[in-house]
Amino acid sequence: MSKKKGRYYVALCLLAGTVTALLVSACSSGSQPGAADRTEQKESSTPPAPEPVELFIYGGRYVSEEGFMEAYGKYIQRKYPHIRFTVYGNKNAADIVSSGQPIDIFYADPIAYPRDVGQFGLAYDMSALIKEFKFDQSRLYPGPIQVMQDTFDKGVTGLPLSMRNVVLHYNKDLFDKFGVTPPRDGMTWDEVYELARKMTRTEGGVQYRGMDFSTHVIDYNQLSLGWIDSKTGRASVNNAQWNELIRNFGRFYQIPGNEVGTPQAKEIMDWNRFGVKGITAMEATTFYPATVTKDLFQMDYASLPAFSSKPGTGSQSPATYIGITSSAKHPKEAFRVIEYLLSDEFQTMLSRQGTISSLRNKAVNDVFGADVPELKGKNLKPVIPSQAAAPAPFSKWSGQTQASYWTPLLNVFTGEVDLNTGLRNMEESINKKVDELNAATR
Repeated sequence: MSKKKGRYYVALCLLAGTVTALLVSACSSGSQPGAADRTEQKESSTPPAPEPVELFIYGGRYVSEEGFMEAYGKYIQRKYPHIRFTVYGNKNAADIVSSGQPIDIFYADPIAYPRDVGQFGLAYDMSALIKEFKFDQSRLYPGPIQVMQDTFDKGVTGLPLSMRNVVLHYNKDLFDKFGVTPPRDGMTWDEVYELARKMTRTEGGVQYRGMDFSTHVIDYNQLSLGWIDSKTGRASVNNAQWNELIRNFGRFYQIPGNEVGTPQAKEIMDWNRFGVKGITAMEATTFYPATVTKDLFQMDYASLPAFSSKPGTGSQSPATYIGITSSAKHPKEAFRVIEYLLSDEFQTMLSRQGTISSLRNKAVNDVFGADVPELKGKNLKPVIPSQAAAPAPFSKWSGQTQASYWTPLLNVFTGEVDLNTGLRNMEESINKKVDELNAATR
């Protein structure tokens, strides 16, 4: 190739390259969307904001809208601003259902939840939603979930929102006053009985009591005893196991000075003698934070004493349940709320504030009470469910027959009847109520 032709060829190549570059530049700056166009395109691809949703909440007749919003609602709305709530306050579940009003989310204690959900046909199986949302229910304590499955035989009808645990509360000031070593973790009921005898005394004209109980020691008993046989649907209390249970607690009320049903102690199962008057040394009940007695005395905790037949076993750990009902208008949005309330994030906050988490998560449970100054330095280990008793069998009538056994049982504690007579009376009272309930549903 001649030099002239070579120079001409190079010039053509340079021109072609320049034209190509110009075309590419033109495409990128002219025919392609500019920055404003790209922003508009991106905004048009952003999913639209969710439509506003109103959820109807029922947490029992004493739960107000203000109370719900303070405890739960304001946190939920930070995560889901499109959700607003209407809370049924000062209403019974019966009134809500009979008026045809919906309930999207129902939450209540372990007696009211299955009772009302069952009585008013509100049971709703959340299994499909649990699968759709890939919700890992193994993170939760399994016992309360099993109770709901046994009760309704209808899948997952309730999830634990928070837990309870029966522990031994004691008045540290009284033990210091009388120079008696206070209770410790791992004691038996026999050991605590002797301690109660030591602490029951009269001094300075004041009758001090060694021990009081709440109804929870029976309802959530360590022997996992229910009061209705789930197979027969009849009462199941007149037996050796219930005899052991009631005999254990009844003996404390036979200690001179620690009786009940007297002018000095008319109420049988009474927190006030311990937590308000400060005259009882020990109280076995579900966890109360030390804030409630801070102006009266120093309170601390020990594990619930064990039965010799169930060494190391604590109470059953009942839950505050939460679930969707069959009348829900927005089950998916309701489940989003439940999913958030059972998240590590929200449960950690509850735990720090002194509410027992429903999660079997050590990191969550390790911060229990961290934001409560009055719990600093307290023995909080027994407060978190560890070796809990297995859930007692629960039938569809258990919640509605619970009150039926209390009057005859209290007659045993006051000494009006002997234990064997009391157990027979309990059984008759429960069966009478069962018959009434069965007749009403025919």
